[in-house]
Amino acid sequence: MIRSLNTAARSMQVEQVRIDALANNLANASASGFRQIITRLAEPVTDGRNDADAGAPVAAAGRTTAGQAAAEPRWGPVTRADLSHAVDVRPGPVTPSGRDTDVAIMGRGFFEIQTADGPRYTRNGSFILDSERRLTTPDGRPVAGDGGALTLEGNDFSIANDGTVTVDGQAVGRLKLVDFSDPSRLEHMGDALLKAPDDMAPQPVAIEDTIVAQGHVEGSNVNPVDTLVAMIGAHRAFEMHSKVLQTENELLNKSVNNLPRTSA
Repeated sequence: MIRSLNTAARSMQVEQVRIDALANNLANASASGFRQIITRLAEPVTDGRNDADAGAPVAAAGRTTAGQAAAEPRWGPVTRADLSHAVDVRPGPVTPSGRDTDVAIMGRGFFEIQTADGPRYTRNGSFILDSERRLTTPDGRPVAGDGGALTLEGNDFSIANDGTVTVDGQAVGRLKLVDFSDPSRLEHMGDALLKAPDDMAPQPVAIEDTIVAQGHVEGSNVNPVDTLVAMIGAHRAFEMHSKVLQTENELLNKSVNNLPRTSA
């Protein structure tokens, strides 16, 4: 009976993780370049379920404003209820934006972003020019080129399909596009940025494997309808396991209080 209580409690943990994670995915459904997280059981649970418990990441729900993940949570290795997480690397929809500083990757790869904590990676190509005319993220992090940060000094600039940046007819660099042997192992760090684990180094993306589209932006790969349906299912599963826990607890109380006692 104690084992059944533990199983019910553990199952409630799993479903609560899924609810929180799915809520975060749903909140970021309109965030540019956002990659949803799926959660899965790292090993079979004691009630006989398999390891294909799909959901999303362990985190509190974030909020979006103007299509950006304004309060996206930080992600790290999942330990609750023997869950592991993976980044869903399927592409999001690419739409025209009308802004020359916006670029979308159509194919493999990620943009490399320079941060104070080291390189980070993203599919969110909604960039701007800062006061020094550097190509940066909206919060001022430089976008990496093959030779470092890209500075676009001049009147006209363009970005070719292979990522080459041209200013006033002269090539000034190329967007640094990288990929990984297993991109599902990347970790969310907030603001649609991803971090690579220490044992997985970035590799250059071959030109023939991707196309860079200037004036376009890639959206989130979250399907709101599917995510909402999954959230409803997780809520129902949580309620079911809660009722099992209550029933088992009542049976345990009756056993303790009503079974005959033997004297020494």
